[in-house]
Amino acid sequence: MRLLRYGSALFALLTAVSLLIATPAVAAGPTVRGGDRVYSSSGGSCAIGFNAHGGGIQRYGLLPGGCGGAGATWYADAALTVPIGTTAGSSFPGGWGLIQYNATVNAPGEISVGGAGYPITGAASPVVGGRVCLAAPTSGTTCGTVTAVNLTINVGGGTYTGVFAANVCVEPGTAPGTPSFSGSAGVGVLIGSSGNCATGGTSYHLPVVQALNSFGLSLT
Repeated sequence: MRLLRYGSALFALLTAVSLLIATPAVAAGPTVRGGDRVYSSSGGSCAIGFNAHGGGIQRYGLLPGGCGGAGATWYADAALTVPIGTTAGSSFPGGWGLIQYNATVNAPGEISVGGAGYPITGAASPVVGGRVCLAAPTSGTTCGTVTAVNLTINVGGGTYTGVFAANVCVEPGTAPGTPSFSGSAGVGVLIGSSGNCATGGTSYHLPVVQALNSFGLSLT
């Protein structure tokens, strides 16, 4: 009886091992952080501002409304071979865009700073005189202060309201949607700029709290 019992246990163990070996592993999807450039089937290209969620497992990417139209599919590469999700919400002229990520996408609560993940644990509203930084591949991490809030500006044929300005320089080629942050708090996303990092300049940002309130989402 004892041998029979041990033999049954060994058979069950070997069966489990063989099933494990025979089951193919599910391929991991791409990792998308705030600041990573993404590409739309409609021809747009922007940076993800921040990753967000509504309290469940579904993850979303926030970006300016002028980046991609309704129904667009988004990709992690310019060749449009690595899909990451579809437009779930879009408001243009002005406003915000929302990407609903595919289930296989890894979308941590981070932004890309110097090629590494930098954690974002919440959102903060811009305040005149408050410190804000921008991390972009073109200009690295640049910091300054908020110089004005509640502006209305026209960018790319769209009028954006509630915009804040900062004396944070931006190099040409920096993608719209590039996140601005203060410490571990997300503050906004880039929508336009003047000047450059050699001569100085002004950058303009949409406050991220706008999008979170509009879509009922959180960064934490």
